[in-house]
Amino acid sequence: RLWIQVRLMKQFLKRISKMSLLQQMTLIIFTFVAVFVFFFVFYLRGNISDFVVNQCMSILQRSQETVVENIRHPGGGYSELTYDSGVIHFVYEDGRLSKYYGAGLYDGLVGQKVDELAGSHSEGWIESTFEVKGERYYYRMQTVDENTVVVSIMDRQYGETIESSLLSSVANNTTIIMLLLFILLMLWVSSVIAPLQTIQNYIEKVRQGDETAQLKLDREDEIGHLANALVEMREEIRSQEATKEEMIHNISHDLKTPIAVIKSYAESIKDGIYPYDTLDKSVDVIIENADRLERKVQSLLFLNRLDFVMEQEKDTDKQTDMVALVKSVTTSMKMIHQEIEVEKYLEKGTSFRGDEESWRVVVSNLLDNALRYASGRVVIDVHEDTLTVFNDGEQITQDQMNKLFKPFEKGDKGKFGLGLSICSKVCSTYGYVIEAENMPNGVMFIISPKPEEKKGRKG
Repeated sequence: RLWIQVRLMKQFLKRISKMSLLQQMTLIIFTFVAVFVFFFVFYLRGNISDFVVNQCMSILQRSQETVVENIRHPGGGYSELTYDSGVIHFVYEDGRLSKYYGAGLYDGLVGQKVDELAGSHSEGWIESTFEVKGERYYYRMQTVDENTVVVSIMDRQYGETIESSLLSSVANNTTIIMLLLFILLMLWVSSVIAPLQTIQNYIEKVRQGDETAQLKLDREDEIGHLANALVEMREEIRSQEATKEEMIHNISHDLKTPIAVIKSYAESIKDGIYPYDTLDKSVDVIIENADRLERKVQSLLFLNRLDFVMEQEKDTDKQTDMVALVKSVTTSMKMIHQEIEVEKYLEKGTSFRGDEESWRVVVSNLLDNALRYASGRVVIDVHEDTLTVFNDGEQITQDQMNKLFKPFEKGDKGKFGLGLSICSKVCSTYGYVIEAENMPNGVMFIISPKPEEKKGRKG
């Protein structure tokens, strides 16, 4: 049964979620009104009725105490101002009922009922109601002495007057408050729906390729922040699209060159002509350009599958000996830019979390980047979960620094604009962060654990 209720609730919420925001707000308003009406009719009205009964009994008590005092102390001074005009008092003495005070007529049935009640009363006091011919009366009885009982009654007209007055006052005040709340709520709904529609129109124009579409909302709340984020996202997409177009153009150019060389050299050799002096030298040119083409294709393929690979590796418990890895990479790249001095400061036993091949790509990209930009010196330092690669080349501008690790962003001497982006993704997956910092005499790239990773390892 509980499962059925949960299912029905989910279906109800699903239907509401398909409504427009205006329809949802309208539903909320009418639900609130219905709850209030239910509260007013069944709860507040009952409480007001109880209040009226208590109020009537309080009046009966106060007025009856005056009668009792006058009976107990005759000659003490009598004034009609001490009585309530809506109350009739009876005195039951020695088995006989008589009217003591009060304006208004009452038929014999009321007198009989009062006589019956007084005759059955023994001592103390009692408060209650009785009905005669469908008319309701409030009464209070109190014993004066062993032979005398005072009975005070009040018909329901007085109580109905009070109840009607209270209900009318509450209803009027509540209606005014509800009307004001409804107006305020509708104004608020309008202030929310209008900018959302503006945002929707802006998104539709952008989707249709309208370059003149603009979005300006003078708001400091979440809707304003959303609008600003959409504008910034559009600008970012524009920038990335422009970068990708340039990147595709550069890739096409870079791929065409080695392909053209390979094709022309192969055709010449086929015709018995050696473009580069001898057959061996000409074949070496073909091999060199094929290797160049292979490296570029591998970079593109690696980036394409990087997200999938990193998703599989994010929970890995593999460890990589960073000292051995750096030695291996520097050894394999020592023939590149032999004029650059490479210094290594490696702390034994330093290991990084993650797969060795992924870290090899990171170290290779950083070292290759450093060798391309260095003037004459590169320094690699490995210690305490930290890897730094320094080169004494030109410093990075602030504009370049802001988009350094974004894909397809290429520096002055860059190749594809993918290397540092790949480094950033690998580091982030394994719980590290990579940063670039301008030094007084060059640029340093720093890989270190994320702050939360540092706390976890210290703990």
